[in-house]
Amino acid sequence: MRNPFRSEDEAFRFLVVSLVAAVVIGAASWINTWVGVAAAVVVVAAVIWGLWRPSAETEEPSMLVSGTPGTTHRVLLVAPAGASRLTGRIGWLATDVLVVVPVLVSTVHALTGDVDHERAAAQQTAETLAGDLSRSGVQARGLVGADDTVLAIEDALREFGADEIVFADAGDGAVAHARERFALPVSTL
Repeated sequence: MRNPFRSEDEAFRFLVVSLVAAVVIGAASWINTWVGVAAAVVVVAAVIWGLWRPSAETEEPSMLVSGTPGTTHRVLLVAPAGASRLTGRIGWLATDVLVVVPVLVSTVHALTGDVDHERAAAQQTAETLAGDLSRSGVQARGLVGADDTVLAIEDALREFGADEIVFADAGDGAVAHARERFALPVSTL
């Protein structure tokens, strides 16, 4: 089942579909109670089918290309919450770094919306790593990303034209997905 709230566009589409469905059911119910019931069954079945159909991950993704002109080498560093002391390994790679720390939450916390602890840990990691890099002479800033690592990278690339993506941890298969998705060099520390 795909999450209809992964992006702003999908959430807006879901809202429009929900409003149209409510109008259709209301109009059908005004005509006759049984016509309203039939319309509700059809609308609910269509929404369920839409949520259970194969996700966009099975479709051919479009490639996002991001780069910077000039002599500045910009690195998008993807780090897990709790990572520390990457300065010695990344400082020599870049003159400008954006540290992205995806908020990876458990299923229970995602369902209940209790993500404050994970978000705070990700924010702390982003600030710590960016601070360490800045102290070593690299222009750096931190950013908390989406709960999907590849989506967090995609969001970051929209505002930061990276020349390279570097993963601090290659644990969850996101490196392979990033290599498929982005037309940038992808490496790990």
